[in-house]
Amino acid sequence: MEKDRGRLLALCTVQFVDVMGVTVVVSALPRMLADLGGSAAQAGLLVPVYAVGFSSLLLLSARLGDRLGHRRVLVMGLVLFAVGSAVAAAAPVMAMLVAGRAIQGAAAAVTVPNALVLLTRVAETQAARDRALGAWNACGGLAGATGLLVGGLTTSAVSWRAIFWGNLAVATVLIAVLLRLVERDRPNRAASAFDLRSVMLQVVSVGAIVAAANTAARAWALPAALVLVGVLATVWLVVHERRTTSPLVPVGLWRPPFVAGLIGSFGVTATTSSLVVVGTLYLQQAEGFSPAAAGLLILPFSISVVIAAGLAGRLMPLVGARRVVTLGFLLIGGGAIMAFVWSTTAALLIGLTLAGLGNGAGAVAAYELGTAVPVEEQGSAAGLLNTAAQVGTATMVAVTISVAGRGDVIDYRAGWLTVALTAVAVSIGARTVSSTSRSGSPHRGSRSC
Repeated sequence: MEKDRGRLLALCTVQFVDVMGVTVVVSALPRMLADLGGSAAQAGLLVPVYAVGFSSLLLLSARLGDRLGHRRVLVMGLVLFAVGSAVAAAAPVMAMLVAGRAIQGAAAAVTVPNALVLLTRVAETQAARDRALGAWNACGGLAGATGLLVGGLTTSAVSWRAIFWGNLAVATVLIAVLLRLVERDRPNRAASAFDLRSVMLQVVSVGAIVAAANTAARAWALPAALVLVGVLATVWLVVHERRTTSPLVPVGLWRPPFVAGLIGSFGVTATTSSLVVVGTLYLQQAEGFSPAAAGLLILPFSISVVIAAGLAGRLMPLVGARRVVTLGFLLIGGGAIMAFVWSTTAALLIGLTLAGLGNGAGAVAAYELGTAVPVEEQGSAAGLLNTAAQVGTATMVAVTISVAGRGDVIDYRAGWLTVALTAVAVSIGARTVSSTSRSGSPHRGSRSC
C-alpha cells in the first residue's frame, strides 16, 4: 500500500512540476530582464517557448512510450528536464535562458503523457483508477495557479535562479523514486510505426497555433502568418493521416466517448485558465493588490480543484462521467457569470471557487472518458488529451485577453462573459458528441450513463 501511494505521488508530481513550469517564470520576468540585460522581446519568449514545446510534442512522446516503454521514456524526459533546468539556472545571457526554457518545454511533453499512462495502468480496480485520475487532475489544476505564487515568492526571497535549481533537484529525486517504485513496462514492439510526415505536420500545426496565440498582442502580421501556417498544416495532416498506412493517431481511437473527453479536456483548461488570468489582472490593476497578495487570493481556486478532483471519483459511479463533465462546466460558467454580474473582489473569489470545483470535477471526468480505451491506444489517448489541454490554455487565454482588451484599459466583465459563453459552448459540444455513443456497446473500461 505504501509503495502504491509513493508511486502515485511521484507520477502526480511529474504533472505538477511540468504544468507549473508554464506560469512559474511570469512573476520573475522583470528581475530576469534586469539581471541578464536582455531585451523585452527575449523576455517575452520565456513563456511561449515552453508552451510551444510542451504542446506540440505531446503526441509524439506518447507514441514513443508505446514503442520504447513508458517508464524508460519518462525517465529520459526527466533527465532532459534536469538538463534544461541547469541551463536556465546557470544562464549568463537571456538567449541561454530562453534555450533552457525550450528544453524544459520539450522535456515536459516527453514526461506528462507517459506518466499518465503509467498512472492508469498500475490501478488495479476502477475505483483506484478514478482516485488516481482525481489526484492527477488535482495536481494539474493546482500547479498552474500555484506557479504564479511560487515564482514571485522565490524570486523575492532568494533569486529567480532558485526556481530552476529547484526544478533540477526535484527532477533528480523523481528519477530515483520512479526507478525504484515503478516497474519497467514491456515495450509494445507490435505497435505500428508512425509516419514521419505526420509527426512533422502535427508538430508544425500545434506549434504554429500555440505560437500565434502567444504572439497575439504583437503586430497582426506575425500571428496571422502563424495561424495560416497552422491551418494549412492541420488540413494537410488530416488528408495525409487518412491516406497513410501508419497514422500517428490510431483510427479506432476516434470513438464518441474519447472525442467527448478530448473536447472536455480542451474546455476545462481553456475556461478556467482564462478566468484565473483575467481575475489576477483585475485584482492587481483594478483593486490594487500586490502580485503576491493577488497570488494568495487565487488560492481558493486551487484548493477547490483539489477538493472536487477527489470527490469526482466517488460521483462518477453514481451519475456517469458525462454528467460530471456537464456539471463541471455549469460550475465554471456559473463562477464566471457571478464575477460578470457583480464585479467585486468578493464575487470574483466566490466565482473562482466555483470554477475550481468545476475544473476538478470536469477534468477528472474528461480524462475518464478519454483514457478508457484499449491498452494499445492509451499512449495516443494520453498524448491527445494533454495536447488538447495545453492548446486550450494557450489559445483561449489569448482570445479572452484580446476580447477584454481596450487599449490600455481591460474590460474585465467582457473577459468573464467570454469565459461563461465558452463554458456553455464546450459543454454542449461534449454532451452532443458523447450522446451519440449511448446506443452502441461500450468498449473496455468505459462507463455508461
